[in-house]
Amino acid sequence: MSDEAIDRTKLPIRRPQFQGKVERTLDGSQPDWDYVAPTSPPEGAPNVLLILTDDAGFGNPGTFGGPISTPALDRLAEGGLKYNRFHVTALCSPTRAALMTGRNHHAVGFGMVGEFAGPFPGYSAMLPKDCEPFVKTLQGNGYSTACFGKWHLTPDNMQGPAGPFDRWPNALGFDYFWGFLGGESGQYDPVIIENNKAVGVPEEDDFYLPDAMADKTIEWLHGVRASGSDRPWFTYFSTGCSHAPHQVRSEWSNKYKGAFDQGWDKLREETFERQKHLGVIPADAELTARPDSMPAWDSLDENQKRVYSRQMEVYAGFSENTDWNIGRVIDAIDEMGELENTLVIYIWGDNGASMEGTLTGTFNEWTTMNGIPLTDEQQLQLVLKWGGLDAWGTELMAPHYSAAWAWAGDCPFRWGKQVASHLGGTRNPMVVHWPQGVREPGGLRSQFTHVTDIGPTILDAVGIPQPTNIDGVEQKPMHGTSFTESLNDANASEHHTQQYFEILGNRGMYKDGWWLAWMMPRIPWKVDPETLKQYAPGVWDPESDPVELYYLPDDFTQATNLADQHPEKVKELQDLFWQEAEDHNVLPLLGGLTTFFGMTPPLPTQSRLTYYGDVQNVASGMIPRIFNHSYTISAELEIPEGGAEGVIVAEADHLGGFSLFVQDGKLKHTYSFVGVQEFKQESDVPLPTGSISVRLEFAADAPKPATGGEVTLYVNDEPIGGGRIEHTNPVRFTAYAGMDIGRDNGMPVDRSYADKSPFAFTGKVKKVVFDINPHLTEEHEEELHEHLHQALAGHAINA
Repeated sequence: MSDEAIDRTKLPIRRPQFQGKVERTLDGSQPDWDYVAPTSPPEGAPNVLLILTDDAGFGNPGTFGGPISTPALDRLAEGGLKYNRFHVTALCSPTRAALMTGRNHHAVGFGMVGEFAGPFPGYSAMLPKDCEPFVKTLQGNGYSTACFGKWHLTPDNMQGPAGPFDRWPNALGFDYFWGFLGGESGQYDPVIIENNKAVGVPEEDDFYLPDAMADKTIEWLHGVRASGSDRPWFTYFSTGCSHAPHQVRSEWSNKYKGAFDQGWDKLREETFERQKHLGVIPADAELTARPDSMPAWDSLDENQKRVYSRQMEVYAGFSENTDWNIGRVIDAIDEMGELENTLVIYIWGDNGASMEGTLTGTFNEWTTMNGIPLTDEQQLQLVLKWGGLDAWGTELMAPHYSAAWAWAGDCPFRWGKQVASHLGGTRNPMVVHWPQGVREPGGLRSQFTHVTDIGPTILDAVGIPQPTNIDGVEQKPMHGTSFTESLNDANASEHHTQQYFEILGNRGMYKDGWWLAWMMPRIPWKVDPETLKQYAPGVWDPESDPVELYYLPDDFTQATNLADQHPEKVKELQDLFWQEAEDHNVLPLLGGLTTFFGMTPPLPTQSRLTYYGDVQNVASGMIPRIFNHSYTISAELEIPEGGAEGVIVAEADHLGGFSLFVQDGKLKHTYSFVGVQEFKQESDVPLPTGSISVRLEFAADAPKPATGGEVTLYVNDEPIGGGRIEHTNPVRFTAYAGMDIGRDNGMPVDRSYADKSPFAFTGKVKKVVFDINPHLTEEHEEELHEHLHQALAGHAINA
């Protein structure tokens, strides 16, 4: 059937009318092979490789003047085009939602990160059925589709084997998914999801997630062609790098030994000069100043400088390794003979570089997430505890660098991730490579483009219209516009002439070159209650926030504030922002922080949770709520003659988590308080053999955040030991490591059994029962429920 005869505006595409002839028997009957042929894209439609990295700044990649070697990005830019005015939303999930749907992030429920579904339309974390991802359109038109790596569009409470699965990748247009659902992952011990199933932590000794992502992508591409299919494919390669934890093998980080000893101030100046030399910023651009909230490099002592330099060395090695793995995928496509007609879009970062490591950086990002303040000296002592600076980037730490390095990496702009009012949060490098579609490679494009333009551009390039109806649901038009015209015309007109920006109260409004910046006066890494209470309902007046105005055609870096000279333009853009906010579900502002301000969801009704002995990889956001109050953990075991050893139940790892296990015949318990302190208890006597019950009781000092308390261990209801935990995690142990019954997958909670990991129980665990509500009054339960959701809102800000 010809392309003209196919109605691609409604999906699924209706099968064609039978054009053959049917008689009573085969005698005289005429076949119609088109009737049974699969749907095909338009003839000549290209493959598409969409690459998105994470928490990466405009001034970091060497291709755009940064200090980090990016040969794959270089190669694609030399054979394609660099875009230096491409924009994202300033936060992870919102950018990904806008990327996948071609619509503004609030309009599809992602004004905040995907972990938390809020009670307002713009913050629901629920992609609406009338705004289906463009990938579903490609799939419905005959493309093979796959996603590898970070997803971050599935709410926390939907990441288990019970689903629902309609917000998982397979339901949203991907034939195949291999990666992780949440906002971050460890690089050595990820909990891998394959399609709709948790595969768990890979057991290979030398496993490294970025390497494995490239391996799996290449394997899938080879498999598509091995099936004899010549139909085009769409691959979404979405890295966890360079989101914390910054983890990479030393051969990568050591490439940068000494490369950052000059510090962040000098690095930013060097990057700025390289950017001008490369022409990726205008010759008359101005370098914006360091914020007063960040220290000058020269004000630091030598110990601080040594620690900070190592932080950036690891970050750089981490980023280069990811680009190298992207290069491996490009090489594989080239070896298959398909690079010539593959549209590659490589976006360096879903937002600006992340300032969420605070000014000091941290050996464990979850100290920040749990609100545990640590001084430079405390950080240094903990770095030494977990192996010293040489261990920064290994599995022994979950590190994040100083906010000042993020600022340097966002050169030449101000601020970074979260700050949607300024270009440091919203402008990221993009490279487009398509030999059959770009006639004069190696050029620069400076049209204003936005992440919502990616879907419309891909559909335009492959010759498929935006559908008006998918699965019987009328579709809302995409907000983005195609920029395919610019592929072969450096002077092509700008089609995306108006765009609002908003993340966490930070607002921007762009129209015809003018940019209104309306930043909420909160430093991005400040998420403590004292800071946030200034923005409570009835306290914060967004109209009173300071306003800035820039004319970007003359001011690439937002260096010259014109607000005082053009009050009428300020008023025009303010009014336009509020209109856009109404039209796209941006309101209420701070709708993603409702739980922090007391608008908590209903209390859970289930307080006893049972896990049978074969349960593994319970998602970190779905483990029992044992935080800030008393609880018990009971287990029914079979101990064979001669005894048993191994883990009964464990969550997370040595940087925050708990493990109840048997070792040397005794019942033991280890609780790690964010890797800062470890508390251990063990039984006074060995466990008996046969069918037994064991129990851990934690009696909290008080139902309050981070409470200490007493642990008592029991066997067959008889106390056999115990001890004290001085501090407990108030929010969460981790963003990714799961809870396991009968083993401790991934990095162990207690390093004493690391050489036996996963230290599977050699007897039998029949079941484990958590009672997470012993002795709580209704008043205390509501108070703790509110605190937990306030703290989780703080975590969401930093996700």
